[in-house]
Amino acid sequence: MDTDSKQDSFFVVNGLVKKRAVILLSLSLLAGVACGAILSTCAKAFQDKSVLPLLFSGIPVPEYGIFSCFSTLLLNTLLCLMILFLCGLTVFGVFAVPAFVFLKGVAVGIGVISFLSANGYHGLAECVLLYTPAAAAASVLLLLFAVQALVFSERLAKKSLSSKSDTLNFKKFCYDFLTALVFAVALALVGSLPVALYSVFLP
Repeated sequence: MDTDSKQDSFFVVNGLVKKRAVILLSLSLLAGVACGAILSTCAKAFQDKSVLPLLFSGIPVPEYGIFSCFSTLLLNTLLCLMILFLCGLTVFGVFAVPAFVFLKGVAVGIGVISFLSANGYHGLAECVLLYTPAAAAASVLLLLFAVQALVFSERLAKKSLSSKSDTLNFKKFCYDFLTALVFAVALALVGSLPVALYSVFLP
């Protein structure tokens, strides 16, 4: 097992184990986005803005106001972080974390295509200006915490098989989770501002 420091900062990616986790999860996310986009293009049902992929993907809708946009971004990110946290606490997180990141990518891909389909070329500009920055920031945050969850789950699995494995640092994992929650609130606030400005100046 790689012996990278168990006290690494939340934003520091050191050691072979974490580098492998970053590559695996990044590929899972990108593959999910691609599959979601293809699925949404082929399935007419996902191209209706009234169907849930918008809210599930965390896409803010300008017409609903700043509070709705803030809550959509925040609740979506918090839900994903909580699921990743719970996955990290089990030995099955080694498989569950990449699978969830893939599904998150699918949701993003479906949401983007449904957003564009519902709004046409005007929706393309809205997507670039309003949705993309917040979605990109949230995806990076989720990816960073998913790495922590995957590494913790892997160590937990190896600890259950061998008493000689590294000691689990549960306190640090909880601290990383709380750090991610704080950044989720900040990202939701910053991400909702462009939507608020858009609704005011370009109703």
